[in-house]
Amino acid sequence: MPKIKARKKGSAARTQTVQASSTTLSNNTAGTKRTAQASGMPGSQSLLMSALVSLGCWGLAVSFIFFSTDPNHYLFGGMAALMALMWSFSFGLRLRKVMRRK
Repeated sequence: MPKIKARKKGSAARTQTVQASSTTLSNNTAGTKRTAQASGMPGSQSLLMSALVSLGCWGLAVSFIFFSTDPNHYLFGGMAALMALMWSFSFGLRLRKVMRRK
């Protein structure tokens, strides 16, 4: 019986330590996010990145559909076009968010 009580005490101490460290971690993470959002740079970087990736995907789609000699060039072009649509949608959302802030 004493061994069981010792384990319960040890697990309770571990639980309190884990809760304290997770609280500290969440507080530090929230502070980091606020600092990153306060500067204007991350928003413009993500906007530029999504624009460049969407343009690259559109270029891949066109090159696969029109310039490839592979038998599955329509399939590959369609997949690239689907990726391009998703990235273009992401770019549109980010652009709208930036325009609302200004």
